Amino acid sequence: MNTRHLRILGIIDDLEQQHDGQEIDEYSVALACGAIPDALPRHAWVKHPSRGELLQIFTALDQAALIYVSRRGYWGCHLTRRGRDLLGATPPQIMEPLLEATPTLAPAVSAPLPQWQGPRPTAAGFAPRSDHFYTTMALAVAALGALLILAFGQSTFSPLARDSAAASNASPVIATLPATATPLPIPAVLAVQVAPQHRIFVVTNTGGDGVFLRRTPQYGDKMAAWPDRTPLEEIGPARTVNGTLWRQVRAPDESEGYVPAQYTVEVPPGQ
Repeated sequence: MNTRHLRILGIIDDLEQQHDGQEIDEYSVALACGAIPDALPRHAWVKHPSRGELLQIFTALDQAALIYVSRRGYWGCHLTRRGRDLLGATPPQIMEPLLEATPTLAPAVSAPLPQWQGPRPTAAGFAPRSDHFYTTMALAVAALGALLILAFGQSTFSPLARDSAAASNASPVIATLPATATPLPIPAVLAVQVAPQHRIFVVTNTGGDGVFLRRTPQYGDKMAAWPDRTPLEEIGPARTVNGTLWRQVRAPDESEGYVPAQYTVEVPPGQ
């Protein structure tokens, strides 16, 4: 890691604080670090010579688990807890001159990146799902209803069965029913509501930092962080807000909220 990596990390931190923790796009970082003039439009930034160098810095910070990077259209990013810890541990006499330095993306003095220690274990437990019993009970009730309908239709006490027996014993005379004849009563089919099965997702692609559950689909409305492989039950339709797809889920502690879809993967049914 070199001083330009640290400087870009500090700029991302400042922009997040100005925008209430929302994801910061590459164009805003380029403006803040002075790599491009304020008058340069967004579409011209795509072909700017400094863009490739800035994206290389994003990639290095992402590989060091200091930021999350979303690579769709304009790249976006926000700090991880590890990145905030690194900025908090950097002495002010080093950090302040970096933030006030002349805008540049030129190479600076290199130093090794902090070693990644791997994902943190979680102490949070969760109970297994218990809705299989109710689904089985609903199917059993539906099957019993179907058997009762079939037995009633074949019973000798059924009007349909009595009329069929009488017709078989009568002489073979062709009769025409009047147009106003009342149709024979037919038992109604028993309808049983079966609870829909919600999809299950697990937390992934967070580099071991986990993902925050948020009360609303906004990056700044944080509740609690859940580590990789935590199961999340989908409880509502997904929503797209400011270019980010959010899933409405329930966490293992029964808390409900939203997480970015990019940090989840669906668990196939039956697993």
